[in-house]
Amino acid sequence: MKDKNPWQFGWIIVGVSFITLSLTYGVWYSFSVFFVALLKEFGWSRSIAAGAFSLCMIIHNLMGPFVGGMVDRLGARRVILIGSSFLGTGLILCSFTQTWWQFYLFFGVITAIGIGTTGWVPNVTLIQQWFKGNKGLAIGIISSGIGIGIVVCIPGIQYLILHLGWRMTYRIMAIFVPLSVISMAIAFLKKSPPVAPLQQSQIEMSQAVTKDELVIHEEWNSQPWTVRSAVTTKQFWLLSSSFFLGNFIAQSILTHQVAFFVDHGLEKFLASSIVGMVGLVSVGAKILWGVLSDKIGREIPYTMGIACAVFGVVLLIFFSVFPSSGVAYFFALFFGMGYAVTAALPALISADFFEGRAYGGIFGSIMLINGIGGALGVWFAGFLFDQIGSYLPFFVILIACCFVSCMNIWWVAPRKMRRVPGKVKQAFN
Repeated sequence: MKDKNPWQFGWIIVGVSFITLSLTYGVWYSFSVFFVALLKEFGWSRSIAAGAFSLCMIIHNLMGPFVGGMVDRLGARRVILIGSSFLGTGLILCSFTQTWWQFYLFFGVITAIGIGTTGWVPNVTLIQQWFKGNKGLAIGIISSGIGIGIVVCIPGIQYLILHLGWRMTYRIMAIFVPLSVISMAIAFLKKSPPVAPLQQSQIEMSQAVTKDELVIHEEWNSQPWTVRSAVTTKQFWLLSSSFFLGNFIAQSILTHQVAFFVDHGLEKFLASSIVGMVGLVSVGAKILWGVLSDKIGREIPYTMGIACAVFGVVLLIFFSVFPSSGVAYFFALFFGMGYAVTAALPALISADFFEGRAYGGIFGSIMLINGIGGALGVWFAGFLFDQIGSYLPFFVILIACCFVSCMNIWWVAPRKMRRVPGKVKQAFN
């Protein structure tokens, strides 16, 4: 019997993406605790060790345009199944690491391919196919899955490392994570998204909005966008530069924060728990920023989130002078809010400009540049620390990056492309 309302199945897809991202990026952000263990065992410099994560981000995001196009053509299910096999292979190989170049290959290349083909780009593209209304809420929910991954996985993985060692921990992850993702993909991603436009009666009754009412810049939105045409626009590069800086900020802090706190006297498990708190805060914050951006537009929530990130970095500077667990907890609160906005809003803002059949490839291209920013931030933080023995100059650079990232969003002005549903509703009241 044909499903009377196939769009409701989209919320099941949201749940699948939520869990998939929590597991996949639990692997990603667990690097911060493996980072400390690897430094202790092998005595690598911080720039060498962090370079593996930088390579992982570069490879992960190089996959973006290719993976987005594959999802557009072949569907998310096949792409995620292929990615899961790479993820498991990379993790099991990581447990046999003996030299830095092996870790670069096993984690920085093979595991990165697995994360790229099971992670953000395929899942966001999938959600874009299933949702026309409530897009901010849906993206916010799946993005918060990454925060859950940080909350659950990082302290849990730290516990396993302390009790079983980092090699055995990688082997456990190599079995549990891919099998979980494969099981969900096989069970729930068989169904294709509806091909007809989402009808008025199938959107929540409170959201009485048509596509035409959302469009402001009709000439822009009538374009049949492709990756090739998108990269010739000023808007593409302004968005990319803003997200580049946002990821530069977020990934550098998320990678180096455990080492920073341990350097200043926090016990390792407490330091990893602070990372978990950042993830916990980001869970609700990602949903908040997504929903708020659907109500009042993208620029104001992005600015509020970046302001939180700035205050979080300022608290790290304060902690370096007056270390206390209280300051660390406040850092987790504010930086969790700031990190959340750099994770949740890029997909929505990109869709404001380039929504359409080629969105997967275009968004993947933007995420490629985004990933280069994160990779550079992780490596550069380690390089500066190796040179001067302190993260403080890098924190000052991060504050400047926050301001530029925010200014670019106001300059590119998503408010001039599409109205958000909340503002259209207000106009009729």
